[in-house]
Amino acid sequence: MRKKRNKSQVQMAERIGINRSTYADYEKGKTEPPASIILRIADFFSIAVDDLLKSDIGAPLFQNKIMQLPSVFLDGLRVVTVSVDKNGRENIEFVPIQAVAGYSTSFGNPDFIQELPRLHLPNLPQGTYRAFEIAGDSMPPIHEGYIVVGRFVEHWQNLKNGKRYILVLQNDGIVFKRVVNEVSQHRKLVLYSDNSEYLPLTVSITDVLEAWELVAFVGFPKEHVQIEEVILEKLQYIEQKINLLTIRDL
Repeated sequence: MRKKRNKSQVQMAERIGINRSTYADYEKGKTEPPASIILRIADFFSIAVDDLLKSDIGAPLFQNKIMQLPSVFLDGLRVVTVSVDKNGRENIEFVPIQAVAGYSTSFGNPDFIQELPRLHLPNLPQGTYRAFEIAGDSMPPIHEGYIVVGRFVEHWQNLKNGKRYILVLQNDGIVFKRVVNEVSQHRKLVLYSDNSEYLPLTVSITDVLEAWELVAFVGFPKEHVQIEEVILEKLQYIEQKINLLTIRDL
């Protein structure tokens, strides 16, 4: 099945969140995958677990059954690697600027995810969430240094036109843009910035590794910090003047 999908063992291992040698052992029959990995493999190929376990996956009929599914559907499902707390609840991992470069190549590595800092946000709807530190000024009012929180998108068909997403791309790393979804027609996404100085970016859907829909953000733009500093200086100046007047009156 993997070869029919033109996926290497490395790519397959990354998609289901394990290392290549472990995946290779599964294919060779040296070790048996746990139930959680079986579920991820079945999800990736969009087949029932029962079919995966009981069918002869080398049989032509089974291969045809897989390949005749729409390619958009086959490529549209992603499995995300997460960590959990002591109560079994999913953590919200935080990807700071210094970890962004490594995230694009290690997002499926449980050890890498485990090392990321974590946030705890109350009252979020059910889902899987991740936080990213933003660089650049392409999406005002969200500026460099802001933290954006996204909800994991499993199917590319669920990417909504005009919504803001954090996208993990093979060639461009992590980007934060508005999306126009052209997957069904042209197998691509068109990404727009809210800052008109930036041109749209068109990416093939095969270049998209993860998608997170924006649900919250926190931060203060630099210009606000500068304004606050100016106001503070003026208040201090006024305070000094008042003190001088008070001394003179005495």
